[in-house]
Amino acid sequence: MRWKGLMSGVKAAAAAALLPLLLAAGPSKAVDFSKASADFGPEGAWTNQCDIDRMTDNKTCRLMIYRLFDDGKDVGFVALSIIPTGNDFHLFLTTSQGLVDRCAIRVDRQPRIETQIATLNMCMFPNFVSGRVADQFRNGSTILVRVSFPRMGKRDIDFPLNGFSRTFEEMQRSLQ
Repeated sequence: MRWKGLMSGVKAAAAAALLPLLLAAGPSKAVDFSKASADFGPEGAWTNQCDIDRMTDNKTCRLMIYRLFDDGKDVGFVALSIIPTGNDFHLFLTTSQGLVDRCAIRVDRQPRIETQIATLNMCMFPNFVSGRVADQFRNGSTILVRVSFPRMGKRDIDFPLNGFSRTFEEMQRSLQ
């Protein structure tokens, strides 16, 4: 049953967010992934979330987009998150599928950008603004993401860039 496949690979936060969808589907119905999760927002849309850290009283923000997949043998998600770090931002690619070897992103027909800063369930692309990746995101229409796994090969997922510029600017304003 897909329940075990999904739960074994999904991180705890994603599992908690998707649990109401899974329970609402019941044992005899298929899971409807088209319904938006309250925590992550609608699938394929850029969302901005800012909170006050209860321990430090500092504002923390995150810009995020995610895609769910079910290719018949695997069920899970791939997400992109942009998080402020000091004077810049880092781009994180997170997946529900375990140990990641390396990742690459490609905006439209631009040259791909690769990183080997990878670990369990994620890759990191540092220097999002100073490395000019933010400019590619602002001027592009789609992102192709490739996640390479040591044992499972690779997975390619497309993300839309419509709404990115507006949401990124909102996040920057809310951090000031």
